[in-house]
Amino acid sequence: MIAAKTELQEKENVKRTVFIIKLVVFILLLVFGARLVRSSGEWEDSVRNILQALTFFLGANIIISLARIITVRLYLRKKSHDPMRSNFVLGINRIAEILNVGIFIIALMLFFGTNPLEFFTSITIVAAAIAIVSKDYITNMINGLIIMFSDQLTLGDSIKIGDYEGKIMDVTLLNMILTNEDADLVMVPNNLLLTSLVVNHSKQHVRKLTFEFDMKIVPGLDVNEIENKIRKAIDGFDPHVNKSSFYLKTLAIHKEDVKFKCQFLLNTFKKEKEREIRRKVNQTIIEIAREN
Repeated sequence: MIAAKTELQEKENVKRTVFIIKLVVFILLLVFGARLVRSSGEWEDSVRNILQALTFFLGANIIISLARIITVRLYLRKKSHDPMRSNFVLGINRIAEILNVGIFIIALMLFFGTNPLEFFTSITIVAAAIAIVSKDYITNMINGLIIMFSDQLTLGDSIKIGDYEGKIMDVTLLNMILTNEDADLVMVPNNLLLTSLVVNHSKQHVRKLTFEFDMKIVPGLDVNEIENKIRKAIDGFDPHVNKSSFYLKTLAIHKEDVKFKCQFLLNTFKKEKEREIRRKVNQTIIEIAREN
C-alpha cells in the first residue's frame, strides 16, 4: 500500500510540473498573441483562429487541471494515515479526461472558425439520436464512474464476477480489467458488475477453499477414512490453514456414487500457497478415488 501511494504521489508531482508548463505557455500566448496576429500578414485570420483555439483549450485545461490537483491533494492529505484507496483519484482523472475531450472538440471548432454555440444548436436533433443509439455506452460510462467512486471495489482487490475471477488492474469508463491466475487480461463490462453477483475476496478476513467430488459406492467406502486422509493432507500447511474450520459434508447419495463437499478456511492471501494447498488436496482426493 505504501509503495502504491508513493507511486501515485510521484505521478501527481509529474502532473503538477506539466501544469506549470501549460500555465507558462498560456501566459506567453496572452502576452504575445496579439502581436503575433498583427505580424502574420495575409495569414492573420488563420493565425487568429489558431491562437483562439489554443488559448481556449489551454485556459479551460488549466482550470480543469487545477481543480483536479487541488481535489487529489486534499484527498491524499486526508488519507495520509489510511490504506491507499486510489479509486477516488482514478474517478477524478476519468472525469478530467471527459471534460478535456469536450474542451478539445470546442477548440477544434474554433480552429476551423466555427461558432460552437451555433454548431451545437444546429445538431440538437442529431445529438439526441446519437444519445439514444449510444445509450448502452453512456450507461456503461456512468456505471464505471460509480465503481470508481465506490469503496466496495478497489484496485488490487481479488474478485469474482460470475464465471470471471481475478485481480483488479484498472477501471476504465467501459470495462473493469482483471488479471486471472493464468496472467490473462479479462475485460468485464461495467454494466455486468452492477447486475451480477460480485464476490470480493480481499474484503474477507479469511479465504475459503471448497472441493466438491464424487466417490463410487463400493464395499469398504468409509466417510471417516476419507475425512482423515484429507485432514492429513493439509497437516503440512499449519500456519496457513484454519483446521478448526474443516468439514466434510455429504451432499447427495445416488445409486452408484456419493457426492461430497470439503471446505476449510485459509489464514493467508498468498496465491502461491493457495495453489499449492489446492494441488495437494486434489491429489489426495484422486488417490482416494483410485484406492476405491
